[in-house]
Amino acid sequence: MKESFGPEILMEILELQKSAEEAPWALKKHDLPKGKWRRVIDPDEDAEAFFVIITKKYVIGINTGRVIFLDKATGKYLDPIKGFHNLVSGDVKADESEMVVLEHGTHFHVISLDTFEVKKRVTLPRTFLATDVYCTYSEDDTKLIIPISKYDNEIARYVYYRCEYETNGYTLVSKTEIEYEEADWWTDSK
Repeated sequence: MKESFGPEILMEILELQKSAEEAPWALKKHDLPKGKWRRVIDPDEDAEAFFVIITKKYVIGINTGRVIFLDKATGKYLDPIKGFHNLVSGDVKADESEMVVLEHGTHFHVISLDTFEVKKRVTLPRTFLATDVYCTYSEDDTKLIIPISKYDNEIARYVYYRCEYETNGYTLVSKTEIEYEEADWWTDSK
């Protein structure tokens, strides 16, 4: 017996998709509240980037495995930086000399905005992950703040920390336990 997928079934599928997109828990396009530059999450699968940073000089798109740059002065795209895994967020220093991009996982990368090359790859503290969070430079650009978490089997729940890295060599200078609500979640930034 051959099944038929007529217009009624297609309409039902479209209605289900629409209701999922409009659900209160669905991720929607929104700006992040912290940082010097405008930073936007855009979950639209047709968007060129999931995470966008808008500075004086550039519009920077971060999308899973690459970082793309639009030079605002010329209106031209610069060569993208590729080869990353699961990039989800980033930030740019106030002087626009460098930026960081954060993986959904265990690393972040420092990129020179003078040469558009990766200067450094930094591993987060062992057994911790950066998941659904965003990183932010401090007001004076001397620190990079990254929320991290891990599952603690002894207490049977996740624990959360705020890491601070100095921004000359990007070494960890502090790791402070925080509550869930204190982490910078890109999923909750409405």
